[in-house]
Amino acid sequence: MKIIKDHKFQFFSLLLLFFILNFIQSSITLLFEDEAYYFVWSKDLAFGYFDHPPMVALWAAAGQQFFEGELGVRILSAVSFSTMIWLIWSMIDLKDKWNHVLLYFLLIVSFAFWQVFGFIMTPDTPLLLFTTVFILAYKRFLDKDSLVNALLLGFGMAGMLYSKYHGILVIIFVVLSNLKLFRNPRFWLASIFGFILFVPHLVWQYENDFPSFLYHLKERSKKPYHVSKTLLHFVNMIAIVGIAFPVIYNAFFKKKAQNLFEKSLKYIVYGFFIFFLISTFSSEPQAQWVIVISIPLVILVFPYLVDHMKARRWLFILGSVQLLILLIARALFAFPSISPVPLEPHLSQQWVKELKNNTDAKPLVFINNYSEASIYNFYTGIETHSYSILKGRKSQYNLLEFEERMQGRDIYTVTKYKSDLPELASRTGRVYYGKPIDNYHTFEKVSCVINKDELNLKLGVNTLDFSIINPYDRIIEFDNISVVGVFQGSKNKILLKVPLHIEKMDPLEPNEKRLIQARFDLSKVPSSEMLTFRVALDFYQLMEGFQGNKVKVVIK
Repeated sequence: MKIIKDHKFQFFSLLLLFFILNFIQSSITLLFEDEAYYFVWSKDLAFGYFDHPPMVALWAAAGQQFFEGELGVRILSAVSFSTMIWLIWSMIDLKDKWNHVLLYFLLIVSFAFWQVFGFIMTPDTPLLLFTTVFILAYKRFLDKDSLVNALLLGFGMAGMLYSKYHGILVIIFVVLSNLKLFRNPRFWLASIFGFILFVPHLVWQYENDFPSFLYHLKERSKKPYHVSKTLLHFVNMIAIVGIAFPVIYNAFFKKKAQNLFEKSLKYIVYGFFIFFLISTFSSEPQAQWVIVISIPLVILVFPYLVDHMKARRWLFILGSVQLLILLIARALFAFPSISPVPLEPHLSQQWVKELKNNTDAKPLVFINNYSEASIYNFYTGIETHSYSILKGRKSQYNLLEFEERMQGRDIYTVTKYKSDLPELASRTGRVYYGKPIDNYHTFEKVSCVINKDELNLKLGVNTLDFSIINPYDRIIEFDNISVVGVFQGSKNKILLKVPLHIEKMDPLEPNEKRLIQARFDLSKVPSSEMLTFRVALDFYQLMEGFQGNKVKVVIK
């Protein structure tokens, strides 16, 4: 038939095929744990969340207006992915590009990580779409810096930042590629417009004491440098492309920038590589951190492939192998029965039902496990909470009213840290322990503030003054808790815990601040170059939380 040979028909047919495959995959594959976490966010929409900006929650919430279950959480991933492919195609300036539709889609398939973000819901899902929108807007802005294009550029900026903070890097590298933008009033208009759109998130950060910024810049665990982290960064640069990386990167290096637009694409790729190479000295890199470079890679590489038969032939070979691998991987994710090993989405089948049966379907408080608290809530509908402890980190469960919903209820605790408790469930590589607690009462958000920059301690008995502040609108009774002093070293490692002896702890009135004097016995000196001390509360012997501020320690 004549229509089948029409290149535009081929393009939109393949685009529809991609959407249908991702639609089906989204509906038949069990949720990943992080997706369940974002599902929890979507039930309480806000302008910000502890770990990321709010776009991923909005994406998940919007999808649930049309579909239930896994598909509801993920449907906008399939929509975003197909939209991104179409927008990228529109940016490729090549007269005979319509004669190479199949080559374009083979190139798309060759980017391994894209196939994942085509059906799962993560912050990178909207980030990829809005990065594409921003790059398209910048291309149009270079052609004509009209008011409409300036506003579209600002919209793209805000969309990236609302998706993931990595978006700021895209803006920075584009500006570095064309410093004359600083002399363009319309670019300043675009920046101001984007900033205005982003203000609600900044207000949310201010009202919540900047939890995301503090976590990513200060509190996030830093691991000692090892050369393996730098090597992992190079592996990640390969992984996001897939086995066709020799062809794609070779084409990228050989493709010379012909104009300001292509120069900006080069800057984005090199900029992300260099920035996250440097970051390996303080953190462990993750492949998705550089995923946005795949967009400029496609725009730059495709024309090169059209002009070079040998590169095209190699892409066909490697891309076809990549496609086969991806189809097998997708099948393994979707159907646990054919997978030789349990993959992350399959694990929930091993423990959720067993845990529900062994806890009488009561509400659960997970200890330092926000992801599994979320996956359990998604698949059972039972209320959960994740109690953050010093051994782990804070999460969105610290900001919302999850703790309040548990007050006065009969619950079960679930932990992997207390093997002396009864076993409640198990899965590959993990056992869940726990115990029932009737009339559960906690006050995790209490502040225990040491009003000093430095503590001078000695071996033997020490005294400590600190303020305890009740932020709740309820009276706090100090039953079922222990007050503990915690010594921490570099990387927040817990070195020593000492019980704090307090003569009398009367109930704390709502919003009351009280000065407390405690004694503790220090029988040994914790060894560390960066020794700190904080006060922490231990509820029901579930381990110490984040109630106290850290202060430096000098031991005489």
